[in-house]
Amino acid sequence: MKVCPESSFFKEGRALALPTPAEIRGINEKSGNIYATDFYRPPPVILPSLGLFVKYGADVTIVEAQTQMMVREKLQGQVPVPEVFGWTEDGKQRFIYMSLIEGETLQERCGDMSEDERIAVCEELKCAVKAWRNLEQGRHDRYIGSLGKQPLSEIFLESHPELAGPFQGDNAVQRFQDASGIEISGDVPIVFTHDDLVAPNILLSPGSNPKVAAIIDWGQAGWYPAYWEYCKARWVRLDPTLFSDATQEEWQTKYLPTILDLVDDETFYHPWLYFVLSKGI
Repeated sequence: MKVCPESSFFKEGRALALPTPAEIRGINEKSGNIYATDFYRPPPVILPSLGLFVKYGADVTIVEAQTQMMVREKLQGQVPVPEVFGWTEDGKQRFIYMSLIEGETLQERCGDMSEDERIAVCEELKCAVKAWRNLEQGRHDRYIGSLGKQPLSEIFLESHPELAGPFQGDNAVQRFQDASGIEISGDVPIVFTHDDLVAPNILLSPGSNPKVAAIIDWGQAGWYPAYWEYCKARWVRLDPTLFSDATQEEWQTKYLPTILDLVDDETFYHPWLYFVLSKGI
């Protein structure tokens, strides 16, 4: 197990060691959750007494933990993310141990928020997005891929591993677009992207006048063409039983454009959408 001895978990002496994978699985199985034994995406385990949140499964990657640590280190005070205490791999499942953040998701809170509260949250999110988009690759190190030039974990590419990259070099964007069948011309910058900026991944503080307590789920994050984040956030549909279609429509048409830079439909969104539909995504 890789641990972060300088993390608050160990500095505060919450326990001598992080729970083992077997202990985490055991806690989940005793919970009675019908998905507790899911190999790929079991529900996370929450241990309030330790201030601990454990995300695990075969679909979880170590690069997610590394990305979260990078964002926390480089963008402290600009992008709130849970602190990573350690990670490990066991039985082809990866385990990420991180700080438990108190609050509710935007998905849970949005319907009860006032207009002023929604606008304030959007302004916070806009600043966070600007911060991570301002991260820079090395001047002679242009690539599309996850942190450390690893393949993208983008869910839209899961069934198309040949598109996961990394694509490197000055023509990285064009090579990626050519491979994907995305007909966008011109010089498109590469920016760091969360790639799953949706309501369930935005945690808000409890009570009135909520603040963004954390942005979570960095498993798909990486370096992408600049238009990607907006297109992805605009396209993704959530479970309407948890986030109604009307609320989603309002979020995507009214609030999302205040957070992410709009892209031209004809130049960017429609070619990107054709890629999504043509790949059967």
